[in-house]
Amino acid sequence: MMKSLLRSFRVLPPLLSLLVAGLVFFSQSHAHAADRDKLQAFLKVTGYDVVIESLQQGAMAGPGMVGEAPDTFGKQYSKLAEEVFVPEEMVRRAVDILEAVMPEALVDAGADFYASDLGQRLVAVENASHMADDTVKYTEGQKLVQQMIDSHSPRLDLLRELDRAIGSAETSRKAVVEIQVRFLLAAMAAGASPLDMTETELRAELMREAVARAPQSEMLGLMANAWTYRDISDADLAAYVAALETPEMQRVYEVLNATQFQVMIERYQVLGARLGELQPEQEL
Repeated sequence: MMKSLLRSFRVLPPLLSLLVAGLVFFSQSHAHAADRDKLQAFLKVTGYDVVIESLQQGAMAGPGMVGEAPDTFGKQYSKLAEEVFVPEEMVRRAVDILEAVMPEALVDAGADFYASDLGQRLVAVENASHMADDTVKYTEGQKLVQQMIDSHSPRLDLLRELDRAIGSAETSRKAVVEIQVRFLLAAMAAGASPLDMTETELRAELMREAVARAPQSEMLGLMANAWTYRDISDADLAAYVAALETPEMQRVYEVLNATQFQVMIERYQVLGARLGELQPEQEL
């Protein structure tokens, strides 16, 4: 078995979850697309603009999607990631995609919920979570989860239902693996990776690792969500789950998550290709 290509990746809260392995395109003849101004307002009210902007922070922090690259290239890697993951450019790209595929009816459905009192409180805690220190988030989240386990709290089931309402774990794994494959293939082509594998071999190996990590990933997700929603009541969490389970919100998240996936895959491909510009600070 070859050396693990990746360390444990950051588990993302709902609006950041990678759950759709491709864009869902809607026919213009069946659904009127929202205009750009309305989409920009939609991003603001839902907090999705913060979601996209925070991708830079995740890319710079490493290791996440990029395996050993942060250790190999040190500060050069962080600087390159900052250059590649420009928040304004990523938000603009997300709007481009949504303008092509997001029906106005879905924009209205998502905006109506997130503009409500509960929706805005949820956006506030989710936005704060995107920018929070992961060490604090997971350390405190672990304590909260353990307390729920010890007390047999029904809140733990609510947090699990929240994840399920967003999408399947299998789809999430496939999306993450696809991003990793594109990054590593670009890095290999740039001569910045010692790997010598075909795309098929690489994808199969990464999927095996992702499946093996599934229990750990599930627990990390619970810990992150326990911390993120720590000040949201059980009743409000249940209302959130109910809202997310409606057909309209299922489609909203399908498009948002697929859009984020597309933005990420494009940026990580560029990052992998540009690793060839860097000089290793240690042996690969």
